[in-house]
Amino acid sequence: MNKIRILGLLLLLTGLIIMYIYNNSGLDFISGILIGAGLIWTITGQIKLRKDGR
Repeated sequence: MNKIRILGLLLLLTGLIIMYIYNNSGLDFISGILIGAGLIWTITGQIKLRKDGR
């Protein structure tokens, strides 16, 4: 696993922990962003977009 996938797993776990521990609607948005970013980075393993303009 590369560093981006490990970071994605950490973000995913952090978002899930925040969602279940804190019962606050303000933190649901932040935990959703963390879960989404962690899921995408875990699956793709990259941050950069294509350089050919697509």
